[in-house]
This record gives sequence, C-alpha cells and structure tokens, in this order.
Amino acid sequence: MESIPGYDDWKTSPPESKPAAYCTICGGEMYEGDTLYTVDGGICETCRDDHYGDFVIGREVL
Repeated sequence: MESIPGYDDWKTSPPESKPAAYCTICGGEMYEGDTLYTVDGGICETCRDDHYGDFVIGREVL
C-alpha cells in the first residue's frame, strides 16, 4: 500500500485555533495575541491604519 503524501502530518497536527474576535470593519479573524483596537466595537491593526491613521486610540491584546 502506498502512503499518501502529507497524510501523517495532517493526521497528527493539532487542530487550528478558533478566532477570539472579529474586526467590526473588515470582519477579519483575530486570534489570541493579536491587538484589538477598542474603537468602533473592536478593529484590527490594518483597519486602524486605513481608517484612523496616526490617531491615538485604545487597544488591548487578546
């Protein structure tokens, strides 16, 4: 019987973690350790840069 390439890696690797939050602007997934900016209900760093530029806003680490 032939082995299937990558099967053992797939079978033995841990499951992917679930998102801790979602950006309220783009809907992007945010995971533990990501920075959540506490404006507009919680946004990601990319949306913060796109929408607010250099304004100082609150943030917390998930």
